[in-house]
Amino acid sequence: MNFKKRLVVFFLMCSFAASASDTTVIRFDYKQSALFHQFTFTAIDSVVDILLKNHAVTLSIDGYAYKDEGSDTICYWLSLNRALFIQTYVLGRGIDSARIISLKAYGKTRQKYVNKDKDGLTVNCRAEIILNYPPPPKKPQFLDRDEDGIADNEDKCPDVFGYADNAGCPDSNIVVVPFPVQESALYFKTYTVLDSVLSVLKKHPTYTISITGHAYKNEGINAVCEQLGAERMEMVKQYLLSRQFDGKRISSMKNYGNTRPLNAGKTPLDIQANARAEIIFSY
Repeated sequence: MNFKKRLVVFFLMCSFAASASDTTVIRFDYKQSALFHQFTFTAIDSVVDILLKNHAVTLSIDGYAYKDEGSDTICYWLSLNRALFIQTYVLGRGIDSARIISLKAYGKTRQKYVNKDKDGLTVNCRAEIILNYPPPPKKPQFLDRDEDGIADNEDKCPDVFGYADNAGCPDSNIVVVPFPVQESALYFKTYTVLDSVLSVLKKHPTYTISITGHAYKNEGINAVCEQLGAERMEMVKQYLLSRQFDGKRISSMKNYGNTRPLNAGKTPLDIQANARAEIIFSY
């Protein structure tokens, strides 16, 4: 492998290894502080392209020397000249000097790599370009006081649990028919509510109703919740019919499964409230 190819391989390896820290290693020839290899200029140009596209990115330049390149003083100036060469080139490509936040010369004090690579090349003859990216913008805080999943700034009822199709407000004209959690059987609370509904319907023979079935996600998987919602809805219908309610006054029946809770289900009482059917009056 010739000298140029070895340098290309080394540069690619360093770029890959340093990608997580956004550091690009620029190789220099032994005891040299100027670059003459087109592929190395290509590497610097790739960094410049990033800087030109994103003006929020800044850079730092660090220069290094190998311990065999001379005395402490010579190595210091050699590392400084390497960093200055990179700076001059970057400025010449149109990068504002204010974006170079630091330029340091470390001489031979930081032998970052082993003395030689597998091809026998000295690898501490280098400069490093470190790109400094600004922190990502903070995500806007999602405020949702009623915890219905609708942001307060889009919620017309920000303090009451509601639904997206109601602009964040709850359904109106509904009567909640309670059921035991994970059950679809009627119990004393259900009878109490249904009997009061029947009383209203008998007094107002022009009223019609819709019946919806519901379950809460904690009651089981989606299929179980679908079944619970459907059974609860049907139980309400059959009870009303058994009390001589005219079925023609039921305008619609719809099962929502676990997709339309009454609340966020944060307490056992909330979960209990979500195990239900609903009757909606139409006047």
